[in-house]
Amino acid sequence: MPFKDMREFLAHLDSQGQLKQVDVELNCEIGEENEMQALMRLVCEQDGPALMLNNLKGYNTPQHPVMFNVFGTRERTAMTIDEIEPLTAKLKHANILGDASKWHEPKIIDAANAPCKEVVIEEADIDLSKQLPLVWFGKEQASYITGGVVVTKDPETGERNVGWYRLTQFTGAEHPTGGSYTEEEQKKQLSVFCFWNPPMSHIGLHLAKAKAMGKPLEIAIACQVDPVIHMAAATGVPFGADEYNFAGGLKGEPVELVKCNTVDLEVPAGAEFVIEGVFHPDAEQTIGRHSNPVGYYDAIQVFPMVDVKCITHRNDAQWYATMEMVPPFDHNYIALLPVEGEVLSDLQRKAPEVQDVVVTPNMTYVVQLNVDGARKPHAEFGKYILHAVWGSAGRWGRTAKIVIVVGPDVDPYDMDSIEWAIATRVMPATDIIINESGQAFVLDPSAPKGHHGFPVTGSQMGIDATIKVPERFAEYQEVSFPPQEKVDQVAVKLKGIL
Repeated sequence: MPFKDMREFLAHLDSQGQLKQVDVELNCEIGEENEMQALMRLVCEQDGPALMLNNLKGYNTPQHPVMFNVFGTRERTAMTIDEIEPLTAKLKHANILGDASKWHEPKIIDAANAPCKEVVIEEADIDLSKQLPLVWFGKEQASYITGGVVVTKDPETGERNVGWYRLTQFTGAEHPTGGSYTEEEQKKQLSVFCFWNPPMSHIGLHLAKAKAMGKPLEIAIACQVDPVIHMAAATGVPFGADEYNFAGGLKGEPVELVKCNTVDLEVPAGAEFVIEGVFHPDAEQTIGRHSNPVGYYDAIQVFPMVDVKCITHRNDAQWYATMEMVPPFDHNYIALLPVEGEVLSDLQRKAPEVQDVVVTPNMTYVVQLNVDGARKPHAEFGKYILHAVWGSAGRWGRTAKIVIVVGPDVDPYDMDSIEWAIATRVMPATDIIINESGQAFVLDPSAPKGHHGFPVTGSQMGIDATIKVPERFAEYQEVSFPPQEKVDQVAVKLKGIL
């Protein structure tokens, strides 16, 4: 059954024993006593359950409990689109992404029926230091909004973009270069992780267009929504396509939206919080430290500012907080499944021999074929697939730093199996491609950075770990491995002994 909002999803997790209430005191303040990063590492190392944190020390809004590790396994991520098995969820995502006829346009409902409108805070009364939750992690020097689905419209065409972008809160934040943030910034403004110069995302394209046209750009941030919308917002749909429509396809029915109060945008009616605003015309701010998804702290980044015009939220609103660090972490998998689905959808349209695409928490792309050796459709087919990943549609394939192509007897989820294929089927001089002019992953610390603190270009490596028949051999040595059914039979015989 599709979920109406995040609360229904949490209730489902609870019914499956996948949500635990935590009343133990945990420290979420900025500084050395902070326990949130350690908590994230603990639960993610154990594939632990989702948590509801009810007793946070130093928390400014204790009336808003904090949901934590909601998407912390591949299985829970699959549940967001009403599946259980990761591959099944991925194939569903890829199928619907590749067929817009299965999408559903959203439904606009009356504000009186929208839970996100239960409390309204007008611009004159806004004080973000009191009205938005502040949760710190590790050595980060600011509290970040991490559960916000961000809505903007193309200033030329009016087409909508819905993305999942992080925002910086300035209340209590430490300036990374020793400066300070003004009272106005702390109470009335946010900064959006909007890679706009040069544009590296769709919101970045919208902002770049607006600045070139000398026009303001309105923005709405809907926090903690129906998880299928989070999934759609994390997917690189074609520029100009509406992620709400794609979310309706994943859901099997239209998502419910409501119009904002002060900007010409629409947000999910069941959101916990909604923040409405306008990009500040000519203001950028330096932020940091920020922990990123490849496991390093970004010391300094420069992002545009947003003037907050209105906040609405549910009466008993809940918050979501997470941190990116050395993987795995909470939202690893809900970030990775859309990447996998995006690339899988594109590859399968060109090469039905592609069976699966797995992106590891460390962003290594593994493409599994359903054929190998002499059954490949042509020689050097593995290298063809490598180039197809870098040339795939969407946002992510072109940024793949390491891509590995394997055959059907290699488990793409098991790095031991992948390493075995590389060790026994790859000659480095002939089976590895180095692309010196690739697009860098935006937070890769090994690539050169520009003014705004992020890289634009970098090099890439593709490894063809398929069997080199017919490329080098007429036949290949037989693999020494027992059939799985034999292993299962022996396991039954030894049940209770091993």
